[in-house]
Amino acid sequence: MDNGSEFVRLEEFINNLLAKYKLAREKCITLEAMIEERDAECEKLKATIEELRSERNLVGERVTGLIDHIEQWEKELETGEFTGEDSLAKLQGKLFQNDQAAVK
Repeated sequence: MDNGSEFVRLEEFINNLLAKYKLAREKCITLEAMIEERDAECEKLKATIEELRSERNLVGERVTGLIDHIEQWEKELETGEFTGEDSLAKLQGKLFQNDQAAVK
């Protein structure tokens, strides 16, 4: 009878190990799915970052262009190249001429 109880104990131990293995396997599958989701989210965020960097560079270039136009305008005003309202209007039109082409 001792052998019978030992077999029962061994069966319970093996069943317990199998149950724990099954649980660990399910957790592993769940974690792998979470990792895949996070990897996809990471890739999406990297793409967004790259897009924002590109946009920031474009905005920086446009701002630099506007500053260059303003500086040129100020130089032309200082040299007295333009005088009177008509000339000033022409200068202001020239100032924004390149920006309107960039918008189109």
